[in-house]
Amino acid sequence: MKDEETVKKQKWYKRFFDVCQKYRLFTYIPILVLSVSSFSLRQKNEVLVDRVGRLETLNETLVSNMILYNRGFETFPMPIFQKLKRGNRFIAQYFNPAYVQLMGHNFSYNRYAYIGKTDYEYFSKRTADLYYSYDVSVAFTGIPMKIAVTIKDSSDTKLNVDVMKWRQIREKDTLIYGMIILEKPM
Repeated sequence: MKDEETVKKQKWYKRFFDVCQKYRLFTYIPILVLSVSSFSLRQKNEVLVDRVGRLETLNETLVSNMILYNRGFETFPMPIFQKLKRGNRFIAQYFNPAYVQLMGHNFSYNRYAYIGKTDYEYFSKRTADLYYSYDVSVAFTGIPMKIAVTIKDSSDTKLNVDVMKWRQIREKDTLIYGMIILEKPM
């Protein structure tokens, strides 16, 4: 009895595979499935491209609003910057024109290119770690700090500067402001 069932199953499998081979189902079914999934992915991609476009526009608006919010520093003669504390990161949020003139060589003199980034993306790890430790100290203690550091200007000249850092808490955001006070070249 088992032999008859086994023979029937074998015949059925043989017919199934013969039909599949005759009509090339093993070729056409995967192509059909891939075509449907490709069409679906294309539609999802179009939605994502549209969403990215809207987010880029929103980001440009937020960056320009940040410039407007800090417009009091736009004509200030000393280099000023602002960072926003997010988790364990300090994200660059504002640079006045004097800062761009002094330090802009690090980001092609385009302050919008640096906004939204951290020091780790533009400075060596050692330098970024140093800046991070000062930012953390000011953020948690709230005590303004004057730090002596050496920076390089666009002509690769080492400059001894003092950086005055202070904290401002606005709503739930911790902002770290900094002002570079130039001394004399080394």
